[in-house]
Amino acid sequence: MNGALKRLVLLVTLALIVAYLLPVIHAQQDLYVHVVDADGRPRGNVEVRVIKEGFSRIFVTNSTGHAVFKNLPGGTYTVEAAIRDFVVTQKVVEFPKESYVELVLKISSINVIVLDTKERPVQDITVRIRDSGGRINLSGKTGEFGSVSFTDVPYSSVVGIGDYTAEALVDGIIVVSSQFSVPEKTLINLSARIVNLNVTVTNMEGKKVPQVTVTIRSEDFSKSLTGPDGTVSFRNIPSSELAPTQYYTIEVTKTIITTPITIYRENRNVMHDVALDIVASLGTLKLKVVDEDGKPIKGISVMISNGLITNFTTLKTDADGTITLANAPFSTPPSNVGDYTLMLFRGKSYIGKLVTKVTSALTEETFVARLSRAVLTVTDYEGVPLAGVTLKAKDTISGTEYGATTENDGRADLKILPGLYEVTLNYMGRPVHYGVMNLGEGDINIRLKSINYPVTVSVVDSLGTSIGGLRLQVSFEGENMFDGIVDGEGIRLTLPYPGKLMVSVFMDGELLQKRSIPLVGPEELRITIGDKISIGGSLVDVMSVVQILTLALLVASLSCLLYVLLSWRRSRVLEKPTSETSTKFLPDKRY
Repeated sequence: MNGALKRLVLLVTLALIVAYLLPVIHAQQDLYVHVVDADGRPRGNVEVRVIKEGFSRIFVTNSTGHAVFKNLPGGTYTVEAAIRDFVVTQKVVEFPKESYVELVLKISSINVIVLDTKERPVQDITVRIRDSGGRINLSGKTGEFGSVSFTDVPYSSVVGIGDYTAEALVDGIIVVSSQFSVPEKTLINLSARIVNLNVTVTNMEGKKVPQVTVTIRSEDFSKSLTGPDGTVSFRNIPSSELAPTQYYTIEVTKTIITTPITIYRENRNVMHDVALDIVASLGTLKLKVVDEDGKPIKGISVMISNGLITNFTTLKTDADGTITLANAPFSTPPSNVGDYTLMLFRGKSYIGKLVTKVTSALTEETFVARLSRAVLTVTDYEGVPLAGVTLKAKDTISGTEYGATTENDGRADLKILPGLYEVTLNYMGRPVHYGVMNLGEGDINIRLKSINYPVTVSVVDSLGTSIGGLRLQVSFEGENMFDGIVDGEGIRLTLPYPGKLMVSVFMDGELLQKRSIPLVGPEELRITIGDKISIGGSLVDVMSVVQILTLALLVASLSCLLYVLLSWRRSRVLEKPTSETSTKFLPDKRY
C-alpha cells in the first residue's frame, strides 16, 4: 500500500512539472513593426497586416507608430501597411530572424487651389482627385482661401496608381481639370469659369418674400435655392458661355405642401456677376373671427385651401381673433390658384367656413362664430347620477371659464365654443376630478370612481394568511365607519369621496397595528401583522416560532453527528481482529 502511494505522488509531481514547462516549450516570439511617413514621423492608426500562405493577421498601429504581433509562428511573411484599405508599402521578412520591421508609407499630401476668371479664390467648390488606375477617388470642398487639402495620397509609382487628375466641379459639371503626378507635384492651381448670381424676391408691397425657391437652369445645369429672407445667392455657378443655350432660365416658385406654384420666370445671360431684383404677384389675406357679441376669439384654427391645393396650411387666431396669411399667390394669373377656402375649427370641432379671393396686395374678411351646447352627465362609482357637482370648464387657449352645477339627473349644460377645455369637478367641497376634454360635440358621461367607491379591509399574518376573530376599528376623515370583530374575509365599506382611512387592529384589548391610508378610489386593503403567525386559529410571535425551529434544527444536527461518530467507531473495532489474524499465518523466516 505504501508503494502504491509513492507511485501516485510521483505521477502527480511529473504531471505538474509537464504542465508548468509546456507553455515554455511551445512559446512563440513577437514581431514588432514600426510605421513612419516619408519624413520619418511615426504614424498611428494605420492598418498593418502580416501574411503568408494560409495565414493572415491584422494590427492597428498605436500613437508611436508601432504594431506588435504576439506569439507569431516562424516563417516567411509579407508585412504591408494599408491606407483607406489600399496597400501603400510592403516588405518580405524572415521571422524570427527579423523581428523588427520599419515600413515607410509611400503617401503624400496634396493641396489644390481654385481661382475664378478674375484670379479670386473660390470658396465651397467641389474638388475631385482620381488616379488613372481607378483605385483612388478623393473629393472635398475648398475653404475660405479657395484651397482644399488631401492627405495620405499614394505615390504615382505605387503599383496600380499612375498619374492623377484634379477637377473642379459645380453640381457635377466639370469647370476645370488638370493632370499631375505624386510626389513630383503637391500644389495644384485650377482656374475655373464660374460666376455669382444674387436674386432678391419682393411682393407687391416691396417686402422681401421668405421661403420662395429660385431655380436657374440651362441645357446641362440646374440649381435651386430657397431664401429664408427672400434673398438667394448662387455662388460659383458655370458661366453662360459653358452652356450651349448661352443663357439661364430663372424661375421663382412658392411651394405649398409639395406643389410649387410659379410666380416669376425669365431668361437671362449670366456671363459675369449679376444682382437681380424680382417683384412677385403675392398678396396678404387677413381673417378676423368674432363671437355673436363681436368679441374677438383667440385660438381658432383656420385651415386654408385654394383651387390648386387642399389644406395647405393651418393658422390660429391671436388675441385679436385674427390670422394673417402673407405672400399668398394671387387667385388670378400669373399664379392662377383660384378661390381660397377657409375652414374654422375649435380644437377638432368644426365651426364654419368662408370662401374668398386674393386679387390685390391686401384682402380682409370677418367671420362670426356661433356658440354650441355642451351636456355633461356625472355619475358615481356604481353609475348612479350625482346632483350638486360643481363643474368648471376652462378654455385651454383663451383661458375663459364657464361654470354649471349638476341637477338631480346628474346633468349640467354649458353654452360654449366647441373644442378642448380643462374640466374640474368639485363634490361636497372637495375636488374629485380633473381632465382635458373636447366639449360641444354631443353628450359626455363622466363616471367618478372616487365617489361612493368600495373598499375592503382584511387582516393577515406575516405569511399572508387571513386572520379572523380580531377587533377592527375603522374611521374615514374622522367619522367612525366600523368597530367590531371581523372574520377571515374582513369587511367591505363604501366611501363617499377621496380621503384618509384610519385602521386599528386589536387582539384581547392590545393594539397590534394602526395605519393611516390615503384613498382616491376602490382598494383591497390587507393589514399585515408582521410579527405574528396564525397557527390553529391562534396568533403566535414569529420570534417564538423561530426559536423552536432553531432548537429543533440543533437537536437534529447533534443526532446526526452522534450517529456518524458511532458508525465510525464500530467500523474501527471490526477492522482490528482482521489485521491480527493475518499476522498469525505469516511463514517463519527461520525455515
